Amino acid sequence: MKRVAKLVSRTPPEGLTDWSPVRDDLEFWGLVYESVWVPDNGLDVLLDDWAAPRKRKVVEVRCSCCGESRIMPWVKTDKQHGGYGFLQEDERSGETALIRSGDDSVCPICGEPVRVKKAAEVGQGYFVTDETRAMSASVAGMDRYLVLTGWTVQRRVYRSARAELRVIPAEAYVFARESCWKLMGWRNSYSGTAGYSVSYYPEWHEPEKWSESWGAVQEIYGLTQSLVERSCLPNCKLDVYMESFRAEKAKYPVMYLRLYQARRSVENLLVSGLPMVLDDLLYKVYHGYRWPEANIHGNIPMALTPMTELRWNTLAPSRMLGLTREELRLGREQCWGLFLWRLFVRTKAQGERLTGEDMRNAALLGDQNLLELIGQGPVPKSIRYLLKQQECYDWADPYVAEEDYEELGEPIPGAYADVTTLLDYWRACRTLGRNLDDNQVRFPRNLLEAHDAAFEQQRVMENEVMAKSLASRFRIRRRQLAKYIFAADGLKIIPAGSERELQREGDLLHHCVGSYAARHAAGGAAIFFIRRTVEPWTPYYTLELDEKTLTVRQNRGLRNCGKTREVQAFEDLWLSWVRVGAKRDERGRPVLPEKGQEAWSA
Repeated sequence: MKRVAKLVSRTPPEGLTDWSPVRDDLEFWGLVYESVWVPDNGLDVLLDDWAAPRKRKVVEVRCSCCGESRIMPWVKTDKQHGGYGFLQEDERSGETALIRSGDDSVCPICGEPVRVKKAAEVGQGYFVTDETRAMSASVAGMDRYLVLTGWTVQRRVYRSARAELRVIPAEAYVFARESCWKLMGWRNSYSGTAGYSVSYYPEWHEPEKWSESWGAVQEIYGLTQSLVERSCLPNCKLDVYMESFRAEKAKYPVMYLRLYQARRSVENLLVSGLPMVLDDLLYKVYHGYRWPEANIHGNIPMALTPMTELRWNTLAPSRMLGLTREELRLGREQCWGLFLWRLFVRTKAQGERLTGEDMRNAALLGDQNLLELIGQGPVPKSIRYLLKQQECYDWADPYVAEEDYEELGEPIPGAYADVTTLLDYWRACRTLGRNLDDNQVRFPRNLLEAHDAAFEQQRVMENEVMAKSLASRFRIRRRQLAKYIFAADGLKIIPAGSERELQREGDLLHHCVGSYAARHAAGGAAIFFIRRTVEPWTPYYTLELDEKTLTVRQNRGLRNCGKTREVQAFEDLWLSWVRVGAKRDERGRPVLPEKGQEAWSA
């Protein structure tokens, strides 16, 4: 292995701490407080010249932002929070709050957000009030290596409330024409009293096997076109990849350069193709569970990662994307991302053509499940139909309760028809033997009403056939799926246990999961219930898992509503555990894959 550690500077580039992304990310300053004694000039002392002088205990607070100090009322607290704190009045509400060591508050003098610390706990050292990350670019060595260095920027506050910014070299990635090396500046440490923490090496450490861990970057300090052209990768267009006009898209510069080293034609896709498609593909690969396996060693080429949708054997961007020049021009005008590009290309492969208006309608719908329409029915007409169906419904008024709509006999706003509803309706029609070639059957006037009626009829029919054998099949399925029982962060997920549970789930959440009983019992579907741990019997969200690909087919709440951020985060955590084998420790608790954390099973 070539030693490159000596070529990479550990001194931050000049001006990095004044860079606006760094300054803007460091929100919190420090507020140091300690108890002091001051003269008590009470009324009795003022009126009596012979009164003995007295003192009272107060708290002196010092702000690292404005540099000012102020006297605040002293209040006793428990030892866990420093033994004492101080009272501070909120200027907006007028309420008085107790501030203790470790709290986040605002400076009573300048109003800036601060992290509060007792002076005795700071001692002769410092405490970190805020921390951020930044990446810089440079060229190093006679071979003109392109170096991306990751820095940890800490705002440190001392006992005197003096603040300073300390820039610590954390990681560096050194790119040659074909190879890449990683330099480590940090490691995980453990202390019996403090637990797990991060400590930093005094010099670069060069691991033999590594995986890219810096992740997404919005901007790179010092990255310019001239710097890239001076490097050993003059045509990589890294500066173009990091351009700010796609700031809402996550950028992965290390991953992009690894891809460029393996597939030089990616430069054409970036400059003359659909750059947002490339952004989305890199995001999918980085967050996919295959990426760590393909990135165990730094010199494994990026070509091994799953990006087979692009045609790498050609240099023309349109051909790489499976488009004509006119179609590529349309995609650039409409700024297609991965979803719209896949929709257009896959629909085209099925013999249908989407017009520019169809693509605008698809973007307006914004439903990623539109891809499932391909091969199930006419895609352009289905898009227009769903758009008209959604125009019939308004968003819910936050001041009107659902019960009020039900009493009036009106549909609840926000419960609109989407792709999943349409596909479920078509599936029910096929089961009932209805002719979907008839447009009046395929596209009913009111999709929600037709959907509910079809599934009610299907449920009655299936109950007559499956009544005898369904119960035993559900017991078998529950045993099969019990390995996926999981709980974390106030939520838990369990498999459906019976047809009655499925029916109750559908009735209370007002969706069609009750009709999935036969498919679930036969192994054609895997239905799980997501519950709040404090309300284990109250339906919350219903999830369908594809057991072959270990992906979620659908996850719906009340009236087929979408997932909240909390449910999405729980789903991602559960899937990451399932995809590595649903491992458990000796006590039966799920072991999370990334950091070896444990989650209590239900």
